[in-house]
Amino acid sequence: MKPWEPWDASDAEIADLYVIREQIPESLEEPIFGWLRSVFLQATQYGEVNPPLVHFIETSLRTRLNQAHPSQDELAAAITSRGEKFTLRVVDLLLSTFEPEPPYGSMPESVAMLNLQMERSGSAVAIVGEDRHYRLARRMPEGVEEAAQMAVQSANVTAGRHLVNAWQEMQGLEPDASKILREGIQAVEAAAGGQVIPKDKKPQLSKIVGALRQQQGWGLAFARRDDGHPDHLAVLIGMLETLAFAEQHRHSGHGYSLAQATGHVQLAATLVGWFSADVVVRHKP
Repeated sequence: MKPWEPWDASDAEIADLYVIREQIPESLEEPIFGWLRSVFLQATQYGEVNPPLVHFIETSLRTRLNQAHPSQDELAAAITSRGEKFTLRVVDLLLSTFEPEPPYGSMPESVAMLNLQMERSGSAVAIVGEDRHYRLARRMPEGVEEAAQMAVQSANVTAGRHLVNAWQEMQGLEPDASKILREGIQAVEAAAGGQVIPKDKKPQLSKIVGALRQQQGWGLAFARRDDGHPDHLAVLIGMLETLAFAEQHRHSGHGYSLAQATGHVQLAATLVGWFSADVVVRHKP
């Protein structure tokens, strides 16, 4: 996220600009309304939005807008009056009808402007490209997504695929927390299994942790003090056990929040990156 920094802004003011806020902050309400209005205007004849577009929204979102021959303003108002969640669902749906523009596949001007307004307002959602069209996704803090992408690129195919699945699910408007955790754990198992228990065709976190405890020499490629601290093996095992316990806790019927799921997939991305980049090492006795 790159907000506009006024030339005379203080460090505190600039730091505040980088805070991710609501999905539709107050300063984004009018731009969202204006964007919806502009999209509907393209499908307006004789002062009324074409019925096929209205029906497209209704059937896709399985709802009734109860608007007979609305103008672009009336339809935009009917949507935004239903609240943030429904408004963003409609925006997401309409974005999926846009395609990259030739010859270089650039983002259409109206989509790019909305994306910029979301970014400048500190919205918790952003516009991303997906299969030659556009969708909304949850915005990640600066640097977090880049770190996850590096982990995906360095991981083996199986680990990378699971991590991508977890990350994409986390960015959805209504993510499945259980799927995020499951895919994140499978990504770590695929990345760590080949190093720690390479002969096991079905590596599991419990087996990986057990092998790390039993085998001598495992640690991290980081500096330590002369007294052996910090205990890198303990750090590594603690991270792995955090994921394993989260899965046990979820299966026991306890609730599992989106915040927990987000934290766990970020933890999984770190572990996948470490195992894939030879940060996890085994020193010879």
